Amino acid sequence: MDLERIQLYLREQRKKTEESNLPLKSVRVIDLGAVVAAPFGATLLGDYGAEVIKIEPPEVPDAIRYWARVLNDMEPFWLVASRNKLPITLNLKHPEAKRILAQLVEKSDILFENMRPGTLDRLGFSAEELWKINKGLIIGRISGYGQTGPYRGKPGFGTLAEGMSGYTYMNTHPGAPPTNPPIALADMIAGTHLALGAMMALRDQKRGERGGKEFEVSLYEPLLGYMGGQFLIYSLTGESPGPMGNESNFTSPRNSFQTKEGKWVALSASAQAPFERLIDLVGHPELKTTPGFRNNQERVRKESRVVLNRVIGDWIRARTVEEVLQECEKAEVTIGPVNNMEGIAKDPHVQQRGSLASVYDPASGKTLSFPGVPIRFVQNPGEIRFPGLPMGAANGVVLGDLLGYSPEAIGELKAKGAI
Repeated sequence: MDLERIQLYLREQRKKTEESNLPLKSVRVIDLGAVVAAPFGATLLGDYGAEVIKIEPPEVPDAIRYWARVLNDMEPFWLVASRNKLPITLNLKHPEAKRILAQLVEKSDILFENMRPGTLDRLGFSAEELWKINKGLIIGRISGYGQTGPYRGKPGFGTLAEGMSGYTYMNTHPGAPPTNPPIALADMIAGTHLALGAMMALRDQKRGERGGKEFEVSLYEPLLGYMGGQFLIYSLTGESPGPMGNESNFTSPRNSFQTKEGKWVALSASAQAPFERLIDLVGHPELKTTPGFRNNQERVRKESRVVLNRVIGDWIRARTVEEVLQECEKAEVTIGPVNNMEGIAKDPHVQQRGSLASVYDPASGKTLSFPGVPIRFVQNPGEIRFPGLPMGAANGVVLGDLLGYSPEAIGELKAKGAI
């Protein structure tokens, strides 16, 4: 690791951000989280200019540093999920590291953590102690099951939250085993809610509300909220909705269909006008006035969906992807390809819109490509300034430039095991 090159790059990026008009450039965030949930919330704020200081114990790197690697040493998930962060190491069991954390708290606006409830208190940093240091600090917490309730002390992971929320049960085809999502879905949704909560708290402070704020998010409740319509069906009828595969309890037709060459397209034509255009296109205009198909309430019935899947599937199966997309576009039918990662990279809309970012990695010297910032401010768009960096790569920048420690003092802290 060329630490000097990384630190020079980080100093350049800090200066560039200070001179920018990024919406959160004056906000500093302490990321005390691990793995995905709370750190992802901090990542989102970093995309819009917040200075995010990522803290790891020196002997216990964040677990995602060791998720699947490619090309021997590249850690894809870390590089993407920990972008725009200044990684430092602090052994919070060491008194001098605790003093450094207190100094950072004094200079920060937001602190995120996703330890088990009570852990930060036992380290001497309860909300009350943190507010003694910085009375305006916003504290956002994520835990598996929340800070209250009989499960509060249990360790929580996204996979468990996805199961508890009902998502995993619904995420399969009828009669097949429940299917876990292929991404850290519950973690990232919870992290998004954490970032949203922090922005609400900042807004309250801008409106004149003084003092710090504390809020918490569980891993399972945001995803449970997304399943709200499914739960209401149960609440009203006493029956739990079953898995629908690629279909929906609420709308029809909606499914994925295989094309002539074995590829797949995703179709949703549940609104009345798109449905009528679709059914004309596939050669069954009579269904527009046939009982069971006249409106969405009739079309969601099982027997109606079977017929629609057959007539639509037959039409698509007789054509290539290109033919299906061209004819549907001409008829204004809502359909699109089911892409793999190669398909996304080669998609002309993705390329021309700039949905993928080219990001210089000062650690490897390579330019990386991964999804860009999704919320696009016209005047001051967010940006990915650098990917996730090696452990402790920003120790000198944060402790030296921000807190005023000399290189010798930083060396002593390392020798003592504080960093």
